[in-house]
Amino acid sequence: MQKDAKTRQAEVLSLIVKRYVETAEPVGSRYIAKELDLSSATIRNVMADLEDAGYITHPHTSAGRTPTDKGYRYYIESLMRVKSVNDNMARSIKDEYSHARRSLEDVLERTSHLISHLTNYVGVALLSEYHKLYLDGASHIVEQPEFKDLKKLHHILKCLEDKRDILEILSNDFETDQLTIYIGKENQYNSLSECSIVTRGYKVRGKLTGRVGVIGPKRMVYEKVIPTVEYLADSVSELLEEIV
Repeated sequence: MQKDAKTRQAEVLSLIVKRYVETAEPVGSRYIAKELDLSSATIRNVMADLEDAGYITHPHTSAGRTPTDKGYRYYIESLMRVKSVNDNMARSIKDEYSHARRSLEDVLERTSHLISHLTNYVGVALLSEYHKLYLDGASHIVEQPEFKDLKKLHHILKCLEDKRDILEILSNDFETDQLTIYIGKENQYNSLSECSIVTRGYKVRGKLTGRVGVIGPKRMVYEKVIPTVEYLADSVSELLEEIV
């Protein structure tokens, strides 16, 4: 049975996102055609439709395509299969928190470090009441191939160093403990327009107290980042019940 156009477009978009996340290189029609066992001409037509709809874009220096902010958003909300935190990761998180001093500040400092270590992106933890931000792993931004442009990298690192913009973004979501994701230009600050921010709220005795999360390239592994952020937010809430 022949697949309808929307199903085919979803398959192609999913492959483009996954491949681009993996390689940081624009994805060509030949790769997609081989994966789906279809002709390159058929895939080029599908890619043209996706580009017209704003889900992928065509860099001038390459014949391949890359996802747009809209493409990432659709992938996350409609196509992605989120992975669970595995037992090894859960054990390492529990072990790290077992060494925490009995203070909220130490827990949040460890949390920003843990998030950075587990995702290889920038880990953040916000204590809303005091507008205090814990941030770890800024060096991971330098490792991302899309930030080889020194001017672009400078803007991001300056934003991470200053912290005020990030504080405001996270504080704006303080009223909810739900997961929030800002992709690229969905961020209100130009310095973070090439980044994605994934955060979730944590509570102390049922009261929203802050947020924990990740800042990284739009080309982040959302399947891994999302469950990691959610698991750590829940872990922080449980731990703080015991010490605050």
